[in-house]
Amino acid sequence: MLDLSIDFDKVEATKPFRLAIQADDDARAALAQRFEWVRIDRLEANITLTRLSNEACHMTGQITADIVMSCVISDAEVPQSLMIEVDERFAVMDGADDEAVIDPMSVQTEPMINRSIPVGETVAQLILLEAPDWPRADDVPLVDIVVKSKDDLGPFGKLADLKKTR
Repeated sequence: MLDLSIDFDKVEATKPFRLAIQADDDARAALAQRFEWVRIDRLEANITLTRLSNEACHMTGQITADIVMSCVISDAEVPQSLMIEVDERFAVMDGADDEAVIDPMSVQTEPMINRSIPVGETVAQLILLEAPDWPRADDVPLVDIVVKSKDDLGPFGKLADLKKTR
């Protein structure tokens, strides 16, 4: 699943290319190991590829994932359910100077290498981007930080003192 790529030439100009993806146990385990998560219980995606031009493609759809991460404080399992809307664009960029042609103020466009759309890798990256950065179990209390003196704050505490004297 992670190495799933679709040849751009299979996406017809008049007919969208539709994919229903359901990751198997091996793909979910590999992805969980890659992201250092406990496990991925479910990973499904419905993807539609639409040709925008002879050199560009639009990927839309929805990803549904049930992941289990480790709590950053207690190391307890933290389950998360993700529903991700997919809205990505790809362009053929086989030349060395093709990226300079894209307007930086326009919609972000990812490269197709050898006219291939990296569907599996895009799904994986979107899941990582949507997952919590600092998962915390519900039953873990917030940590109180006690500062005894400004020296405990390090250089920033000393800078705060300097700012007050201005």
